[in-house]
Amino acid sequence: MGEAFMSYHSDPLIRDYEDRGMAKWMGFYLSEHTAEMALEKKERETLWLRKPQMSELDISDTLEKAYTTRCPIEIQLSELNPDGYAYEDIVGVIEGFKTTSIFVSHPETGVQVIPGDAINHISLLDPVKWSELQ
Repeated sequence: MGEAFMSYHSDPLIRDYEDRGMAKWMGFYLSEHTAEMALEKKERETLWLRKPQMSELDISDTLEKAYTTRCPIEIQLSELNPDGYAYEDIVGVIEGFKTTSIFVSHPETGVQVIPGDAINHISLLDPVKWSELQ
């Protein structure tokens, strides 16, 4: 409410109302929001250790097997963060290839394009059975 409206209002409760500023907005932090903030903090504090470097032949064999069987994979990139730790692994199913790029899809993250020469480590994951889905 504007100051002009409040100062001339006939109701003394409205006329004498003192705005608490930003304090009144704290009630809008819902439990879902605080849970999401806690999850983001946990992700920021997680340190991903670098896995052993695989040879190009091992990477190619694993990629071929994952593509032909549509088995989910976990890829760690060669790039390190500024602190010297690896980034979070990319998880998904290989959808295809284009020259030196690999297309990996996941229901939550969508399709990601990964340069083939940027892979440090790749491993096959256990496929999820349809009967285990919720």
